[in-house]
Amino acid sequence: MKKLVLSITLGIALLGSGCSNAQSSGEETTQSEGVINKDVDVDEFAEGAYQENAVLVDVRTDGEFAEGHLQGATQINYSASNFEARIKELDRDKPVYVYCRSGNRSGRAARIMKGLGFKEVYNLEGGILAWQRKGKPVKK
Repeated sequence: MKKLVLSITLGIALLGSGCSNAQSSGEETTQSEGVINKDVDVDEFAEGAYQENAVLVDVRTDGEFAEGHLQGATQINYSASNFEARIKELDRDKPVYVYCRSGNRSGRAARIMKGLGFKEVYNLEGGILAWQRKGKPVKK
């Protein structure tokens, strides 16, 4: 009988810890040691990117940037050899909103920025393509 109770108790404990791990691993937000690295949708990105202290970064190529970009964005080409050096010039204590064409390069850039000690990095899910699908303006 004691073995049965112990087995049930252990099973419940493992099941409970498994649920909390599944919830946290399923989230797109990584929060550790005061660091936020989060994929956000167009609406959340638009709301945060234009706050007074936010930094807006476009990681696309020169040609892509020239075709249209978000108002106020600083271009730092992810594929350029000086990408990391240019990223290091940014204020790591300000929230940074990063985007590219589809969200892939900016997602990788966000991970690099997290590794460099940036406190808050927000990646635009779906990139500028998602932004335009929502009817948001771009500057040429």
